[in-house]
Amino acid sequence: MTKRPGLRLGTRAVHAGLDPAGSLGAVSTPIYQSATFLAADTADLMAINSGEKRGYVYSRIRNPTVLAAEQRVAALEEAQSCVLFSSGMAAIAGALAPFLKAGDDLVALPDIYGGTAKYFREVLPAQGINVIWAEGIEAGQVAAAVTPRTKLIFAETPTNPLLRIVDLPALGAIAQGAGCKLIVDGTLGSPMNQLPLQLGADLVVHSASKYLNGHGDLILGAVCGSRDLTRAVRGLQQATGAIVDAHSAWLLMRGMATYALRMRQHNSSGQAVAEFLAAHPKVARVLYPGLPDHPQHALAVRQMSGFGGLLSFEMHSPEAARAVVDATRLFGIGPSVGGVESLISQPGNTSHFSVPADQRRAMGISDMLVRISVGIEDVADLIDDLAQALEAAP
Repeated sequence: MTKRPGLRLGTRAVHAGLDPAGSLGAVSTPIYQSATFLAADTADLMAINSGEKRGYVYSRIRNPTVLAAEQRVAALEEAQSCVLFSSGMAAIAGALAPFLKAGDDLVALPDIYGGTAKYFREVLPAQGINVIWAEGIEAGQVAAAVTPRTKLIFAETPTNPLLRIVDLPALGAIAQGAGCKLIVDGTLGSPMNQLPLQLGADLVVHSASKYLNGHGDLILGAVCGSRDLTRAVRGLQQATGAIVDAHSAWLLMRGMATYALRMRQHNSSGQAVAEFLAAHPKVARVLYPGLPDHPQHALAVRQMSGFGGLLSFEMHSPEAARAVVDATRLFGIGPSVGGVESLISQPGNTSHFSVPADQRRAMGISDMLVRISVGIEDVADLIDDLAQALEAAP
């Protein structure tokens, strides 16, 4: 089922991609756990292969369950099309690959997820692609990094783990003026809170393992955009085989059915926890775009409708940061964000472990920084847990 005009996000999260009439009336999209699909005869197979008839031949090329999940993600992003990948990093690689060749330049904003930074520093240069790091995330700094060879600008907003906000309309204008494309990692904003494609991005990528799925039981990625661009992404994916299996796609659809409910709780609880931490004397500072003292709060209000469940805060010493992490009882110590369960960590041990310490410090990620992903538990219990953990910290 494609997006119907007027349907709100919560309804699209439940109904988009569902075709009961085409699946024997099933209220849940079936898991088509089949590698191969049979044609009625040679003419039927030729019609499917040529695109004259909708159908399925081989699951590396097209699978009904995967297609349904892609339609639902596209509906949430208000995109024409979506391509699912086996992980968020595979989605980033898949989004870049069709538009870069040896000798091209990619402009990257410096405040990005550690896995993405490693890919940009180690993998792309080995392929002959020149990665130019902007001096900062401001539009002028990005524009200064653009060259005549620039084919892509890559940004993440909000950023992980410093929760900075990138001015997407400004970057979209820079990309358009330079004749290149803007690709945005929208994982932490998520479709309920921001729509990068409506703000100037050409493609938006997600680690669908996070807010879209929300249950900590799935590794998946997504690339959304116009059909013209996603057609190129899909063609290369089919050739390389970085595909999604039917069961994973079904898990994603199940997770997205409660997406709107979960996001409302993440937004509400994230704000409450941020306000609690901001008022605590042992906390040096809190990084959360929903707080009025956030440096880009006004920009966040303009281009976001909610601020999510991820926030970071700094203690007054590395020892205090480690102590508060270790003293929590409800917050699990581990990586990832956007799940129903609350998590806590120091980014140097999780999201940016692969980034050398000197580079982490240059990015603004200190050993005093603590990152928490606020889940959907009762927020009063989460605040009580943080209160006792802070009391245990020196």
